[in-house]
Amino acid sequence: MPRRAARCFTRSSCHLRNEFAQVKALHPGRFFTNGCQRRLSLPDAYLSLACSMNPPQTAKDRLFAQAQHDYQPELVAIDAEAIARLPARADRFSNMIVGLSGKPAGRTPEGAAAYSIALNSLNFMFWTPTADGVARYHWGKEGGAHGLQAALDHVWGDESTPVRLRERLGAGEEPAVVDALGDISLPRRRAQFLREVLSGDALEQAAAGLVAAGQSGRLTSDDAEGLANRFPMAYGQDAYLMRAQLAVMWYAGYLLEQGIHVDCDITVAASYQMPRVMRSIKVLRFAPELAAKIDSHTLLMRNSAEERAIRSATVLGAQAMARHLEVSEHAMVNVLWQNRHACGTVPYHLTVTTDY
Repeated sequence: MPRRAARCFTRSSCHLRNEFAQVKALHPGRFFTNGCQRRLSLPDAYLSLACSMNPPQTAKDRLFAQAQHDYQPELVAIDAEAIARLPARADRFSNMIVGLSGKPAGRTPEGAAAYSIALNSLNFMFWTPTADGVARYHWGKEGGAHGLQAALDHVWGDESTPVRLRERLGAGEEPAVVDALGDISLPRRRAQFLREVLSGDALEQAAAGLVAAGQSGRLTSDDAEGLANRFPMAYGQDAYLMRAQLAVMWYAGYLLEQGIHVDCDITVAASYQMPRVMRSIKVLRFAPELAAKIDSHTLLMRNSAEERAIRSATVLGAQAMARHLEVSEHAMVNVLWQNRHACGTVPYHLTVTTDY
């Protein structure tokens, strides 16, 4: 999305109203006037205009076009006024670091890139539905994504390459995954993903691509799209390329630990925790019925209108926040993630998915 689309808080109302009229003509079905549905706001309309006037050229453009297509403010709305009230404190933002430098995989850029790709092929759904609610995944003393990381470190061993990981899990057998990762959700799907990622030298080739991109000084959503094309099962099924972009973000974090600063132009907000955090700070406003479903831990179907509305609003809202605060989306998502424990009892939505 072009930079001017993020300036909806500072452009004159005259310009905005003229552009709003253009959007209304383009998208008449997106405007609501009765008491049950909210009229699309000027900032929301501005987002729509930006996507309508600029055909997507890059992977990131395509992701934002997807988000605009899925955006349904009557279900989940971005509160532009709440974003405008956020204090611009860029000094409090930083890009993610991942701790790979101190691990065997971090001895070389190639090992770190391979680790980032392998880890994030499995980085989804750390809970299992139960009769009483959900059971969270743990490995040892660590839970959730940190538990997966600890389990993968154990399997990876002391090698700088994925040789041991391939020996143990490359066959893509479900019992081997359960033995290595413990009681984790969707073990068969994880086994299938690992079979694809660890087949032949595909992982090493993909890692070499990330290393080359890092050496160019720029990692982007295009690199994530490359992972999705190379690994269509493990990475290519999500319209928002959430985990593929997270793999790129991980490698950028490793480079940062090495003192190498690269431009990491990605958008990785379409997950569980990001909309939860953004709801807690009032940036996202959920329709009462949808909020009630989330609060009561009702499952939302993958690719349902409700799930797409949550993910799209999170992507567009995170971009708007980053532009307002004058930080990268990489740094924006990192700060939201780091503050996930400050949300108290605000729940995240539950969707059985391998996308995030």
